[in-house]
Amino acid sequence: MKLTDIKDNTLIICENDYKKYILKYFNDNNLFLNVNFLTKKEFLNNYLFSYDEKTIYYLYKKYNLKIDIIKMYLNNLYFIDENKDYQNNKIIKLKDIKKELIDNKLLYFNPLFKENIKNKNIIVVGYPYLDNYELDIFNSLNSKIIDIDSNYKHNEVFKFNTIYDEVNYITNEICSLIKNGVNINNIKLINVSSEYENVIERVFNLYNIPVKIKCNKTFNGLKITNDFIKYYESNLNETIKKIEKYDSKYLNKIINIINKYSFVNDYLDVKDLIINEIKNTKIDDFSLKNFIEVLDVNSVFDDNTYVFCMNFNSASIPSFIKDEDYITDNIKNEINKKTVLEINKELKEYYIKKLNSIKNLYISYSSRSNVLEYYPSILVGEMNLKITEKTLNDKHYSYLNDKINYACMLDNYYKYGDIDNNLDLYHNTFKDALYKTYNNKYKQIDINELYKVINNKLRLSYSSLDNYNKCAFKYYIKNVLKLDTYDETFDTFIGSLFHDVLEKCFNHDLDVDKEINNYIKEKQLKPSEKFFIKKITEDIKNVINIINKQNEDILFKDALYEKNITIKKDNVLPVEFTGFIDKILYKKEKDKTYISLVDYKTGNIDIDLKNTYYGLSMQLPIYLYLIKKSNLFEKPIFAGFYLQHILNGSKNEEELIDSLKLIGYSNSDVDVLEKFDLNYANSNVLKGVKLKNDGSFYAYSKVLNNDQIDNLIDLTEKNIDSSIDRILKGNFDINPKKIGFDNDLGCKYCKFKDICFKTNNDYVIYEEKEDISFLGGDNNA
Repeated sequence: MKLTDIKDNTLIICENDYKKYILKYFNDNNLFLNVNFLTKKEFLNNYLFSYDEKTIYYLYKKYNLKIDIIKMYLNNLYFIDENKDYQNNKIIKLKDIKKELIDNKLLYFNPLFKENIKNKNIIVVGYPYLDNYELDIFNSLNSKIIDIDSNYKHNEVFKFNTIYDEVNYITNEICSLIKNGVNINNIKLINVSSEYENVIERVFNLYNIPVKIKCNKTFNGLKITNDFIKYYESNLNETIKKIEKYDSKYLNKIINIINKYSFVNDYLDVKDLIINEIKNTKIDDFSLKNFIEVLDVNSVFDDNTYVFCMNFNSASIPSFIKDEDYITDNIKNEINKKTVLEINKELKEYYIKKLNSIKNLYISYSSRSNVLEYYPSILVGEMNLKITEKTLNDKHYSYLNDKINYACMLDNYYKYGDIDNNLDLYHNTFKDALYKTYNNKYKQIDINELYKVINNKLRLSYSSLDNYNKCAFKYYIKNVLKLDTYDETFDTFIGSLFHDVLEKCFNHDLDVDKEINNYIKEKQLKPSEKFFIKKITEDIKNVINIINKQNEDILFKDALYEKNITIKKDNVLPVEFTGFIDKILYKKEKDKTYISLVDYKTGNIDIDLKNTYYGLSMQLPIYLYLIKKSNLFEKPIFAGFYLQHILNGSKNEEELIDSLKLIGYSNSDVDVLEKFDLNYANSNVLKGVKLKNDGSFYAYSKVLNNDQIDNLIDLTEKNIDSSIDRILKGNFDINPKKIGFDNDLGCKYCKFKDICFKTNNDYVIYEEKEDISFLGGDNNA
């Protein structure tokens, strides 16, 4: 394409990379022309019709179609003439859908557009092929369809044994170009498949070469997305409030997607549509200015650009299409579309022209990956390219990468007897190389990078603090790098269901069946899961009835449910420590408030306080700390803090009553305890509280005096502050904790134990505490 041919009053139909290329030419040559740009999709939307979220919603509600199917139908409507008779049932179905959408004013036409482009010069450039119906439109407008200028002839393709060898060689070539004065921004990689991406990132990193891979990251799996789905409700304003803590650049994108569906009265009607769009929204958070970019083969390159076309094998290029569309080849003659055979023929010719339009082009491929064997592209013969086998070149720009290459050579030598030509050279260079050794120790993260990742604010909860205290590296992987995507299991779903129903029913006295149905109606359940839900519905009702009976014996009549408490702390960064307390029962007397805390549990119950000495098993102590350090209550005095096992399975009524008793620690001051439960000595509410005849507690009773409770809170705060200090210093060593030699708290349920390559020397082994005397006072617990 000759840019000098572009005149005033021209409409250029191209993709964005061509647009940037043309605008750069205008800017470099001080040209000021009346030129408009549209992509082909934008042009067809204006010339034929467009659709929006209302259109998608209509088809979704009426026909109960999957979102991908809806978009497939809509994109196939462009070449359907609603006034023409068709023979094939598929095409007739499309015609009926189009007429229905037109009748309901859900396809949008722009009558002024055709008038506005009547006198314009129209240029179409940069598309691998145009379908017949598109050609008819452009020809009717006397458009000029620009072919690619193939000014250059290429003679050679480099063949490598593996992908690693290919990437390694290219990286060295890039280093040579940069050394010789080529701007790094003028070096591009094309035809990069997913198999190449990890290798490129790893090898380029060894050379300290920044590279921008094509944006494949989406919102799917992000914590903000998972929480958005978790808290999704009819009023999304409430949902947004619950995720406001996340980065605004993510939050704003979610809000923008929600705003597209503001036409609905109930956002539950479009839940699938909104979540699908959010999950598929791309994240491009690359911020560097100077880097090597991975682009599509279709991109446009000037003569100052150096392009490395990798992966030049038969499975990759040309990227032929298959006859898998809704409109298959045998019916395309009815609607003026090209067959797959015709399109693929054009694609092959296009790729040859495209590659021959690049002045500085390096072409390469590898024979195999870790699992597959590759063959050269058919374009090798079509372009008369000579295949030249290459090995690692004699350029050395990365000391670390050379050491890795040396280790690979030694692997091949010891395993297969292969002697690389460069083995002697590497052996003389790296005599001190520690072959067959590995150092798994955590290397200190740059503090500024850490602060950047956490957005200059540290947010902690019990679960994240527990992760850190069990193993600092686990916290780093899960809570800093966020490599642990949340997958809701049926067990966690049931736990959330119990908490939700209990919170709402005790707070508002609502209908249990209705609340459960509301909670599960958007959940795709298996038949076995539906059966289980039906069964536990009765269990929940029984639990609620028994807790209501317990409440008759409890003298604290005021309650808060699912209370979120945040304590703010000052450190080198602002710190927020947050906790959700399932139930706070309280009674105010004058200037004091008597409190009992209850946390619901659907799983195993552990109330032992002995490990709190080491900052472990601190859930209930953290709740005490949150209450004491917040301004929620005036002069709080704790009558007790407990766990309640709410998922107990099939039990008779007597067993269920006993299993629902509160398990935890009570205040040994009977004047305080009887304010909570007057019958504490023979309680229907509390478990583990037993009096002797002399009025003292048995040794096995789980009671603490006020001083011990205060000491427990002080110990909890000390452990929290100590962990905060270490986190903000970037201390994320691999240090899984054991209590004694058997109780492995750090690794027992850790998902990341295959990442850290821990050794026995990495374990921190704490002495098992025999009691809680470290809290001071009499030890009755």
